[in-house]
Amino acid sequence: MDADEKVREARVRRVAQRQGLKLVRSRRRDPQAADFGRYALVDPDTNRAVAGELDSASAMTLNDVEAWLSAPRPVSVEVTVEDGRRVVRRSVTGGDGQVLVVEHDFPDAVRHHYNPAGTDEDVLLYRGQFALPSDGRVFDGDVRYRWRPSPHVEVRGERATTPADLDALSALLSGAGQEGRWVMPQTVSVSLPGGTLPTQPRKFFVPRGLTERSFYQERIEQHLGDPAVLEEVTFLVPNGWTGHDGAGICDPDDPGRYWQGRTEAAGDGWAVTLDRYPAMDAAAWNELRNSGGHRFTHAGRLARADGSAFTGDEAFDALDRVRMGLNLALGRRVTCALPVGWRDGRPVWCRWRSARVDGYRDASQWLDDTTGCRQVGEVVSRVLDFTATPGDKDSLRHAISYYVAANIDVDVELSDSVPVSGLQLLAFLRFVTQRREYSRGQWEDICTEKQVRLLVEDIGVETPVPAHFSHLASAQSQLASTGAPPRDALGVIVKMRNIVTHPTRDQPGIFSPYQWWEAGMLARYWLCLSLLNTVGYQGQIAEIMQPQPHWTGWMRQVPWQPASA
Repeated sequence: MDADEKVREARVRRVAQRQGLKLVRSRRRDPQAADFGRYALVDPDTNRAVAGELDSASAMTLNDVEAWLSAPRPVSVEVTVEDGRRVVRRSVTGGDGQVLVVEHDFPDAVRHHYNPAGTDEDVLLYRGQFALPSDGRVFDGDVRYRWRPSPHVEVRGERATTPADLDALSALLSGAGQEGRWVMPQTVSVSLPGGTLPTQPRKFFVPRGLTERSFYQERIEQHLGDPAVLEEVTFLVPNGWTGHDGAGICDPDDPGRYWQGRTEAAGDGWAVTLDRYPAMDAAAWNELRNSGGHRFTHAGRLARADGSAFTGDEAFDALDRVRMGLNLALGRRVTCALPVGWRDGRPVWCRWRSARVDGYRDASQWLDDTTGCRQVGEVVSRVLDFTATPGDKDSLRHAISYYVAANIDVDVELSDSVPVSGLQLLAFLRFVTQRREYSRGQWEDICTEKQVRLLVEDIGVETPVPAHFSHLASAQSQLASTGAPPRDALGVIVKMRNIVTHPTRDQPGIFSPYQWWEAGMLARYWLCLSLLNTVGYQGQIAEIMQPQPHWTGWMRQVPWQPASA
């Protein structure tokens, strides 16, 4: 099958999924077989054939499948309430006259005020008139969320040029009022009739480019509306996760359309729902992965577990902690973007603000697609509980920053130094701040290796050099001292870190990139495990440190839990 045909098959597969069906391709390799290279459409729950049948002459070509999916067929959706639960039945009549009934009781997917767009495409937030707080004169334009060159919210518009505009331009060119390189983001004034946010527009502003009109374009960060009493807040998550174990949800506008995409978390009195968008199928994830780009993949909802109201500031703090949990889970920077507050079913508040988001990549040290939703849900829950106190929140924030930086940002020569610093931070938090087993003065008298060793031994991590880490083993040999026992992996990693951090003429940093890479890989893994242990994670993790390549579904228990737990 050539590339064009693969693209076509993926498109047809998505069309089938939107109709609640699954496209299945024959596995036959014999060109003489009746169903060689052919397809069938089946019910994904029962695997019963709906159109076409493999192992027979009735199997369909891709043309047949496209024609069947596009042909008008009797389809009905019935919604009833049975024993207090909503039941949705979708009936489809096949070409042979048989009726397929698909039944579910899934809840509606989270709906956000702003619909997302494709990979690296701008998301339009507002279109119409706005004013600058400095002069109050009105522009016509739009506000949009932009991914490039880095995520930000941008306003652009134009208005008739006046002498005041020319004076402002002259002052800008002269440097008047400029105090340094830091420039605070701007704000704009937008009308909110009845205190409700404007609906999301469909068309972007296009400047006319006339010389007699002034064009304005700036980054902005601001609130809109009243954040005093909110019942729930919805938001968007970019570059999320691909867990196959999500709970069932359905389209609010078409209850007959459903998918497995919900992740749930709860902690410190908050309830968090994270729903994958149905557009994020295998082809969309592949596009995102291959481009290393950005896209909103999940919609989220935040509410008090007891249903009580809260403020915008309280929501922002809680979403910051959700963000920390997601960063720990994914090993890269994501955010809870464009939060919108709701009251009485109306959107009454939003925050237009940007945050760092890393391009999509597989950076997690422990997630597995077979249980990814459950893993993400537990770690976000644990982080919400752990960060209930400001001191623990700040310590965890910094430690997660070390972890993410080690995964994403550092050159190979610092790939073990950064996670070692994160391990030191967590060791101090545990043995000095929380358990009070050491005073600050006593702790400062302990060397880095012993500080980190206390932590990794406390969580049950083994520290010998793995047999298949041949480059780290060669570094171990380089660092061997006559008459002294060989260093274990922790001793090698800390010694390499000390050499690169404090180089001397007698002891330069002489290690190869492969030695640095294996040292950094092990140090990042230990930091990941230490973070999970710190927040109280008890679930399983992907088995990624074995000699054999990891395959999906290969899991192990965390080292601080008994194997039988």
